[in-house]
Amino acid sequence: MYNTLDREQKAWVDRVFAQMDERQKLGQLVCERGYYLREEVKQPAEWLKKYPVGFLFVGSEVIQLQSENVGDVNRVTQYANGTDYAPVVYCGDFERGIGDNIAGYTLLPRLMALSAGFSEKDAYDYGRIIGEEANQLNIRWAFGPVSDLNVNRDNPVTNVRCAGDNPDHAIKILSNIVRGMQEHGCAAAPKHFPGDGSDTRNQHYVTSLNLLPKEEWDRYHGRVFKTLIDQGAMSIMIGHIGFPASEEMDPVRGKFRPATCSKRLMTDLLRDELGFKGIILTDALCMCGYASWADYEQRTLDSFNGGVDIFLWPETERFFDLMVRAFADGRASRERLDDSVKRVLAFKARLGVHRERKVLEAKALEAKLRENRELALNMAYKGATLLRNRKNLIPLKLKKDAKVLVLVTPETPGPMKGAIEFHNELKRRGYDVTYAPFSQFSAVKSVVESFDAVFLICNAQPIYSDYRGFNFALWDFMANRDMDRWIIVSTGSPYYLYDVASAETYVNVYSDSTVSIVAAVEAIFGEKPFLGRSPVGVEHCFSFGDGIITG
Repeated sequence: MYNTLDREQKAWVDRVFAQMDERQKLGQLVCERGYYLREEVKQPAEWLKKYPVGFLFVGSEVIQLQSENVGDVNRVTQYANGTDYAPVVYCGDFERGIGDNIAGYTLLPRLMALSAGFSEKDAYDYGRIIGEEANQLNIRWAFGPVSDLNVNRDNPVTNVRCAGDNPDHAIKILSNIVRGMQEHGCAAAPKHFPGDGSDTRNQHYVTSLNLLPKEEWDRYHGRVFKTLIDQGAMSIMIGHIGFPASEEMDPVRGKFRPATCSKRLMTDLLRDELGFKGIILTDALCMCGYASWADYEQRTLDSFNGGVDIFLWPETERFFDLMVRAFADGRASRERLDDSVKRVLAFKARLGVHRERKVLEAKALEAKLRENRELALNMAYKGATLLRNRKNLIPLKLKKDAKVLVLVTPETPGPMKGAIEFHNELKRRGYDVTYAPFSQFSAVKSVVESFDAVFLICNAQPIYSDYRGFNFALWDFMANRDMDRWIIVSTGSPYYLYDVASAETYVNVYSDSTVSIVAAVEAIFGEKPFLGRSPVGVEHCFSFGDGIITG
């Protein structure tokens, strides 16, 4: 990465590197939670002097349902503004835009909803919106886009978080997102190398595997990551994923080594074979797919010696203590440290952290946010996909005071939030709406014929730990013959149709973002056309590219 810098950037890197001591160098390898600094450290300024971390994660995490606010973020950035030798870089997940993790900013549709629109321009705008809004908050690095492939529809991690199952299509979408982000001052981190989406297990709980043979991996995940690398992705996030086709089971431990601990996968495969010169970042180190590999010291040193540049939440105090001892006793080399530090400083120089940034004034920012929200809504319109309309219910025509039943599965707070928004959109149209968890269908089935329309909303997706939406009420529901007009809408998994294969009216919107709910309702009632095509397929059910276009 150093060789891509201009003369002024190289001079900055050389000057900063020359003045750093060992602890300052170590800090460049650490990304700590902003929340930890804000809520758990009693004296943040003193802590930062002792542990001069190079990166701070801001905003809520991808698995959290509650966003942070701008004030929370500003408190963290103020703590670290005094670092004069190598400014802290602020970063976060932001898979659905800055509004996914920080309230008040644009909440985009899920990546698969964007992908279903088959628009490379929209993909670029998706990345541009992330980059522009990130810079407004002095955030220079977003951990995305998710660059995995749904080669196994039962994978519990990827699903609507990724662009689909077709590598050619995914490359078109992902490369434009990366370009949009990085041309607007925010580094991308395609994830999760060597690629999730083939196992049925979750790397949060266990070291999952990429199960593809090497030749097939080269055509799928390998080609996606190679293309993004060749097009200039500045960083890659490594998953806690083993890759049996590239590295055999460890004979001593009797298990596969996660990529985050593997020199074979990070150095030999990613750097040497695929030619990656940028930053290697781990996924969160609190995940069991990493922690179950070995004890803290062994797994951390395996990661360092294997090629990791930046450790995401490594228990900072413990990390510093270990690495200082490891340099002294020879378990880790200072030459290896210097290699990563120079790469990290080059990364920061490319982001221009040592230069003054420009931000929008309040009125201009509000205008930009309105524009971005309109673009997000248009993306959702283009992605809404009608897969079944056998009874020609779409566009749905109801009298103004029609009685409508809305059922929702799964029934935990996250999934129900999307269905409540769907319910509210119907209420705004003047309908008499009854809302119920799907498990309560038995309580209403005796009067179900009294409803003018019945909606089953499935909001199963990885973020809610339920990616299938199984519910015993489905038996009663699908067998019921008293419902005249019923429509199934998936605001999550694109595969739900496979489980309700006899459904005659079925819609995928891939996302429970507000814009996606609005798009779904407007398209169902014919106020907007259905334009989306499926970015995934299921054998004997529907194919990649399917979708009934109504406009």
